[in-house]
Amino acid sequence: ANVKEDMNFRRYLYKGTKNVLAQSVLLAIGFDINKLHHKIMAGRTGTHLF
Repeated sequence: ANVKEDMNFRRYLYKGTKNVLAQSVLLAIGFDINKLHHKIMAGRTGTHLF
């Protein structure tokens, strides 16, 4: 749901299991990089939850 809303992802561009898996992996990596970017900008890189 976060990927669909935050990154405006609506549908896969390619057909086939391998292509869908590759696009899903790229979306996950992009989501993590975006999350890390926001964390760096907020200055929360040295803090831990526990």
